[in-house]
Amino acid sequence: MKLLKLTLNNFRTFYGQQVLDLRVDDDKPAILIFGTNGAGKTTLLNAFTWALYGAYSHDVEQQQRVIHDRAWTDAPFGTPVSASVKLEFEHEGTVFSVLREVAVVKDSSEQSLVSARLVVTEIRHGESVKVENGQDRIEKILPEGLRRFFFFNGERMEKMFTDNENNSEVKQAIKTLLGLESIERAIADHLPAAVKRLGRDISKEGGGRLKALHDEKESLEKKQMAAHDEALKLSSDISSYQAEVDAAERALRANSETAPMQKERQEIGKRIDLELQKLQERQNRKRDLISKSGFLAFTGGIDETVIALAEGMRRRRELPAGIQRDFIDALLDEGVCMCGTPVSVGTPAYDELEKRRYNAGLADVESRWMYVSGQVKHLCDERHNLSEQLKEVTQDIQEIESAITRLDEQKSEIDRKLEGVDILDVQRLERRRKEFDDKRIDALAAHRRKQEEIAEIDKSIETVKRRFHSAEVQDEASRRVQRQIRLVNEVLDSFRKILELKTDEVRRQLDAKIKEVFSRIFFKTYTPELTDGFELLLKQSDAGDAIRSTGENQVLGLSFVGAVSEVAKQMHDRKAKGDKESLTEGGIYPVVMDAPFGSLDLTYQGKVSGALPRLTSQIVTLLSQSQSRGKVMENLQGAATRLYVLRAVTPNRDAAEETIEINHRAVPYVVHGEFEHTVLEEVAI
Repeated sequence: MKLLKLTLNNFRTFYGQQVLDLRVDDDKPAILIFGTNGAGKTTLLNAFTWALYGAYSHDVEQQQRVIHDRAWTDAPFGTPVSASVKLEFEHEGTVFSVLREVAVVKDSSEQSLVSARLVVTEIRHGESVKVENGQDRIEKILPEGLRRFFFFNGERMEKMFTDNENNSEVKQAIKTLLGLESIERAIADHLPAAVKRLGRDISKEGGGRLKALHDEKESLEKKQMAAHDEALKLSSDISSYQAEVDAAERALRANSETAPMQKERQEIGKRIDLELQKLQERQNRKRDLISKSGFLAFTGGIDETVIALAEGMRRRRELPAGIQRDFIDALLDEGVCMCGTPVSVGTPAYDELEKRRYNAGLADVESRWMYVSGQVKHLCDERHNLSEQLKEVTQDIQEIESAITRLDEQKSEIDRKLEGVDILDVQRLERRRKEFDDKRIDALAAHRRKQEEIAEIDKSIETVKRRFHSAEVQDEASRRVQRQIRLVNEVLDSFRKILELKTDEVRRQLDAKIKEVFSRIFFKTYTPELTDGFELLLKQSDAGDAIRSTGENQVLGLSFVGAVSEVAKQMHDRKAKGDKESLTEGGIYPVVMDAPFGSLDLTYQGKVSGALPRLTSQIVTLLSQSQSRGKVMENLQGAATRLYVLRAVTPNRDAAEETIEINHRAVPYVVHGEFEHTVLEEVAI
């Protein structure tokens, strides 16, 4: 996706028609737009998202005022008045024009919220064709869930990764961007729906057993879905409680009197978390031992009895001894040797065969005896090993629980001391921290129980599926449905494995790229980490999670956006080159950002300004004059194809007119005029 042109017509602060040429050179990917506070930088950023999705960011006030105030005021009652934004861009060789327009007949002095009209056209070989279901087409090119990555305010970027709900949205958006969402939809919707449709075709007469199993599985899946919903709600609650705890702890850390105790409590909290993790591992180990080998505990005494019985049978030669002895017994019973010689009792021939019968199969008997005794002794050894392993893991569990108890006591003592500090704010904060921490712990326990419940339901579903696949069916129609459902379930299992592998592959690629981008900007020995849950953390060497400032969160967010853009482009390029193993689409996307430096200091402003042009193949950056001096201006201007100024026009004669220096030339920045509006002016580089 390459942005070509943005045309504004009476859109909010922009009066009349204003045109922004967005084409860039390959070696100069930046468009720079300078504007003072209130000139319309945020409005311009929102013009892109309003054109594409009909939506503003949450910080835009009075969203019903789409039409410029002067255009609205000048229009007589009963006459039409309108505002529009047209965005032209190229995607996969096709030029698209997206026009979103509000057109009303003025019947009031105040604007009200009205629906906008959307017209999407595509241009191929000079011919313009209207696209039916234009919004769907836009969604396929750049889904709305992804706009947070490509159209954003840098000052608010840190909120992208501040809680579990946002992490889930980020994870889902990445799956959409990189083409994994289609696999997920097949797993969650399409294939299960196919199984349900097939299940309706099972004959009640010939396939009654299948029908019952199918109904049982559907009932379990409903329970599974309800349990997943409850787990998600608990996860959201945990995130909310954790945010409250973190806020209280930050406030407590700011208080010098409680800082040492707060730091000590944090360290104890980390140690408790590690011990809890170890406890969970040991409990899982114990559960696995009992699940896989617990039956051995009930074999005590059986092995000795089996050995005694087998020993007696061996001495009596009652253990099976092979076909040779059976063959001689048959000759003696028939009274005729295989060579035709009569074999009667008392004859030399009979005595010879009787002698051979006695010795026949002894080696086989001994062999079988050794096998039986060996197996029984092995059973005894396994039982002993199980006992030792259970003793060891039980001892570990007891020691870990004791350690947790000691640490809890230390933490409780610190909590008591903090409650006793004679500072009202600290006492209030401590009570609030404790209240939400207790809620968080309760929610974690409930979430853990819910996950265990889900695991049990999953096992039950798998058991029912196996019984369904192996059930004997009378009529051919039901057998055919049984085979079809088995095939769909096999495809479903394969898709799950593919999604798991591809999601992890994408996560590892993003993690590596985030580290690379972050290291180019950040000078501290911090390392970003994208977890399995797509949570973006910042690690401090030998000290666990770093306490992140707003500026550090912003650098982290920029690193993430750059990584997402680059990985998406790499995947798109592989797909374009015919990589048959590439299941993901990827894409090439522009970045439009307001206030790229937020609250960064001068050092980081310089580093970020050097990194911005490398984030993607096209970047539109909106800056204030205070953010465009010295090294910042040098870095950005060297990567810019075009420069624009948002000239703010004000009727307030008391306000001083201002200029901004670009290329050693003073360009009007704030000027006096008849009414409030903004003019978009291109400045020669």
